[in-house]
Parts: sequence; structure tokens; C-alpha cells
Amino acid sequence: MTTEPDPTLDDAPLDSAVGPDAARPTRPPFDQRTQLACGSGFAVAVIGLLGGFVGAWTFDFTGLILIVAGLVGFGTAYVSFGRDVGSPTVANRDLILAGGTISAALGVLFIAEIVADLDGLDAHGGVFGLILTLGLGFAGVLLYFAATEWWDGGPAAPWTAALASGDRATRLVLIGAALVLIGWLGNVTIGFWFLRAGTEVITLIVLAALVMRAAADPDQPLRLPLPPDFVALALSVLGAIIAIQHTSAFIGKIAGIEDWICQLLYVAGVVVVIVGAGIGSAEGSRTLTEGTKTPPA
Repeated sequence: MTTEPDPTLDDAPLDSAVGPDAARPTRPPFDQRTQLACGSGFAVAVIGLLGGFVGAWTFDFTGLILIVAGLVGFGTAYVSFGRDVGSPTVANRDLILAGGTISAALGVLFIAEIVADLDGLDAHGGVFGLILTLGLGFAGVLLYFAATEWWDGGPAAPWTAALASGDRATRLVLIGAALVLIGWLGNVTIGFWFLRAGTEVITLIVLAALVMRAAADPDQPLRLPLPPDFVALALSVLGAIIAIQHTSAFIGKIAGIEDWICQLLYVAGVVVVIVGAGIGSAEGSRTLTEGTKTPPA
């Protein structure tokens, strides 16, 4: 009786060969929410770029803001799919929500502005500007809706959860941000301003609200080396500087009562955000001070 010799490398079947691609697992297809986030985020970035070229908005601020917001939503959803990243400083779903919230807010406001000023369509990029504006509104809202799919409870779930779990400072910042958006909706429809002047301050105030919302998240809170209220306060102060410049320019113009109502509502929202972030920062400073005290012997 003879025994079969052990197979050598040359005798081994070809399908058992080990190569650089043999151990690489195939990536599963994206789920629906990831597909929506990637597609709409990419669309927001492209529309933000094209709109700057045709004159629908300026490229230096609005275009860059839209491109970054879209790419953040697209890139975060694409990279994080199927990966467990543990406890990051900023949860992936918060990054997608930030891109979606800013895109949706600006997209809806741009649509409201252009619909209220169809007679002056040339100032908004003409027919191409109208098409891109409508596309931005659709893609921005879709990105926001996709982002909220990482929460249970519908499109408002990220905010209702923060309101339920947050403190007085969080509630004030979120209420102030809502007032700013309502004020600018009035500004671009019946008021004095074009939205191009307000994209920076809107973005800063919305970011402050997103920071406070993420810090109050009961499931995946924001993890920063300093109190998040400090970040929200810095963002809101920058927004207040722009709001003061707007108000100074506004006072020198002939304005009706509806213009004043919209402007004051917007400014009041910025003030409420600063107050809320200031209260949270004071409490955070007190916590840091108490934490650094040397315990008695």
C-alpha cells in the first residue's frame, strides 16, 4: 500500500491560490437611506457649483457652502456605510444631518425668493438659475430626509429628541435658529434682503443649533474636549456681527412695516441664540472650574 504525496504548491488547485484580492470582501449594496444621502448630497454639491457659474447665487460664499454641505452628506454616508466606528467625536449621522439641514434650509429659501421675484428672473440666473434653484430645493430636502432616516420617529425626530433631552440653553438656541429662518423667509419674500446676503449668517446659526442638538442627543452625544456651548457661542457671535452689519445697512434704507418685522424677527432670533449659547457656556465654565479644583485633604 502506498500513500499519496502531500500536494505541493504547483499541484494545488488554482481557486485556492492566495492573492491580493482573494481576502478582500465584497461590499454589500447600499441600503435605501445611504443611496438617498449619497445621490442627493452629490447633487447638492454639483448644483452649488453650477449655480455659481450661471449667477443663481455667488460662488464665493453660497456656492462654497452648498458644495461643502453636499460633499459632507455624500462622503459621510458613503464612507461610513457598514462600518462600526465606535464612539466618534461627531457621530456620522450628525454630519449627514448637518449637510442636509443646511442644504434644505438654503434650498427652500432660494425657491421662496425666486418664486416671489419671477419678474426679476435675470437677477437669479435666468431660466437656468430657476432650474438649478428648483433642483437645489429638491436635492436639499431629499438629503435632509435621508439624514433623518438614521433616527426613528420621522423627519422631526432629531430635533424633538434634543428638545426632550436638552436643557434650557439647548431649547433657546433651537428656538432662536427657527426665528432666524422664519425672519429670512420673510426677508426674501416680502422684505428687503436678497438671500445672497444672508447665507453666511444662516449657516452659522444653523451650525450652532446643530452643535447644541448633537450635544443633547441621548443616544450618540457630541464628544468634544470642551463644552459644546462654547462652539455654539462662537458661531452665534460671528453670526451676530453679520446681523449688526445688515441692520446698519437696513436703517439707512426706506423700509415699510413688513420689512421691519422681518428684519427684527431675524435679529431677535440671533439674540436668542446668543443668550442660549451664553447660558450654556456659563454653566459649562462653572463645571470646568469645579472639575479643576483640588479636593481638600
